[in-house]
Amino acid sequence: MKEENALRLGFTYAGCFLGAGFVSGQELWQFFGAFGPKGFWGLWAAVILFFLFGVMLLRLIHKTGCYQPDILVAGEKNIFLRTLSGIFQLFFWLGVYVIMAAGVGALGERMLGLSPALGSFLFCLVVTLLSLGGTRGMMNVFSVAVPLLAVSSVVISFLTVSRCGVGNFTFPESNAGQNPLLKTWWLAAFTYVSYNIFVAIGILAPIGEVVRQKKTVLGGIGVGCCILLAIAGGIVMALGSQPAAVQAELPMLEVAASVGPVWYRLYGFLLLVGMMGTSLSCTVAAENYCYRKAPFWLSHRVLLASSGGTIIWLCSLGGFGELVGTVYPIFGYCGAAALLGLVIHYFKASFRTKTRCKVKRHYR
Repeated sequence: MKEENALRLGFTYAGCFLGAGFVSGQELWQFFGAFGPKGFWGLWAAVILFFLFGVMLLRLIHKTGCYQPDILVAGEKNIFLRTLSGIFQLFFWLGVYVIMAAGVGALGERMLGLSPALGSFLFCLVVTLLSLGGTRGMMNVFSVAVPLLAVSSVVISFLTVSRCGVGNFTFPESNAGQNPLLKTWWLAAFTYVSYNIFVAIGILAPIGEVVRQKKTVLGGIGVGCCILLAIAGGIVMALGSQPAAVQAELPMLEVAASVGPVWYRLYGFLLLVGMMGTSLSCTVAAENYCYRKAPFWLSHRVLLASSGGTIIWLCSLGGFGELVGTVYPIFGYCGAAALLGLVIHYFKASFRTKTRCKVKRHYR
């Protein structure tokens, strides 16, 4: 199978996290901006952890030859923990997809006047069709979407900060810890990394088969982390310059509207693309999980994808901002156990001579 290059890996790794919450600013403000200047320390810590865990995950795949997310977390012999981890990951992927669909509903209502239900329905339909392209199709989407998102986010943030001035930053220190699930900046940073990496395990597992060289792994994960830092730093600074926008469900869309109508429409479109990329990656990961556990679905892919898309659409009607503030922190705490299992498995594999995985994989 053709080896992927570091740049495409970097775009894919960043794309795992550039969903509705990230690019809209809703997620970044709740986890970092709400803590004032301390939030920047949390952001740096989060990016460093993203790099370490990203490299560790792909290197573990190379050491073990294992591409199954549940085995990467719990090891091959512990059937109970593997099953528990796999089921939780499945619900996690679907949960993130639900939040993305809810975000599109809010976006469609804000920009086009569509009802949230109709906007999220059309979105789920498109994601369902794209998911039939599998892992390669997902990487192709990220290779186009992520560079556009990165450039537009940084430019809009720069224009906003330049116009408002650095001295007008209003980081509300008093809002720190307002969310009972995120009391301190370091806890928020760790929780943020925890749920994001837990989502990425299933997305990156099949990619490990087409990225085998160590230098490609280091370079690709490094590129992805630089993209994340540039976008996140710019978004937090822009929202600090216009704190009123934080009250909106899609804060950065409000910031883009203040820069100009052209930027508003462009950012709205790219925000949609970012949501689609994250939803697509979670959908592909969930479908691959179903293929492994029940190969029957390999010959009924359309039925599986359409059924899943319908369920996601129904669940997405709960609202975007509310889902970000509750679902993500809860998943973050639960995902911490998965990260611990990943670390333990990595060090065990590093000191063993025979670590090859014996379980067959079923990926597209």
